Amino acid sequence: MASKEGKTRKPKKVEKVEVKPEYVNAQLEVNLLSDIIMKAKSELIKEKYLTPYRVAQKYGVKISTARRLLKILASEGLLRLVGGTRRVPIYVPKGS
Repeated sequence: MASKEGKTRKPKKVEKVEVKPEYVNAQLEVNLLSDIIMKAKSELIKEKYLTPYRVAQKYGVKISTARRLLKILASEGLLRLVGGTRRVPIYVPKGS
C-alpha cells in the first residue's frame, strides 16, 4: 500500500451560491388571479358549465390557477359544484 504522506492535497474551492427568493412569481400570480376574478364574475356565470380546463383555455392560465378560481367563485356562491371527479370538477352557475 502506498502511503499518503508524499501526496499533498489541494484545498477545495468553496463557491458561494446566491439564493434569490421567488416572491416575484407568487406576487404576479396573486395579481393575475384577482384580475381574472373580476372578469370571471361577469363572464363565467353566462356559461352552461365550467371545468378547470375550459377556464384555463379561456383566460390563458394554468389549470391549477383555474381550479383555484373556480373554488373561490363557488365559495362566494356564484357557482355550484354538480359533479365530476376529484380531478375534474364540474361547476354550473348558481342560477341554473
